[in-house]
Amino acid sequence: MPSRQEKYGSYVAKADPIMLALALVFLVVWSTRTIWDGMPAALDSSLLVVQGWVWIAFAVDIVIRIRYATRRWRWVFTHPVEIIAVVLPVARPLKILAVFTQGTLVASRKGAVQTSQAVGISTALLMWIGAVAMLGAERGHSGATIANFADAMWWALVTVTTVGYGDFTPVTLEGRIVASVLMVIGIALIGVVTASVAAWFVRLTQGEEEAEDDARHAELRERLLALEAKINRLVDREEARQDTAPE
Repeated sequence: MPSRQEKYGSYVAKADPIMLALALVFLVVWSTRTIWDGMPAALDSSLLVVQGWVWIAFAVDIVIRIRYATRRWRWVFTHPVEIIAVVLPVARPLKILAVFTQGTLVASRKGAVQTSQAVGISTALLMWIGAVAMLGAERGHSGATIANFADAMWWALVTVTTVGYGDFTPVTLEGRIVASVLMVIGIALIGVVTASVAAWFVRLTQGEEEAEDDARHAELRERLLALEAKINRLVDREEARQDTAPE
């Protein structure tokens, strides 16, 4: 009978691709409902139903993962984003980022997304989620400066990069919560990007040094082979001279 850890690993391997697909569906549905101002009521209701079913799937997935986890409370404390994204409606879009960054599809193996690509995609997802969430929180409120998706994306860009021009600022409590989360995660992503660039330069330098070492080793090998050939010729000549010398 398989152990709980084996069941957990088997479930994660099967569920991660499905959760990633559902997360993308949720992103498209949620973004469409938020960005499309004046959407027909019938379409909005249908998309809301889809969004609700996807959230139910997320909740069931969390329950199953906790059930199969070897240390359940440890799993809960080490996966706060997943728990918060399911419990708090305002944080549900973060489930998309959590599924992507923690899924087995972005593991470091052949054919999978590499670290630099994962960081880039995660940053783009974070900016998109932040922009859509901010637009939904700010649009229609008195004194709001973020009234369309273009303004929201510009705000998300300057916030994630910690530039903060201040031309667009949230006025609602929900908008300020979104901004706070984006600022904190943005600082972390900037650190990851900086570390990735530094690691790339280190790998590049190491690659050049390794190439130089390989070239020196090849040159030394050629010289050794040439010396060995000369020694062999000298030995052959000496043996031939001894053979022809009179006794």
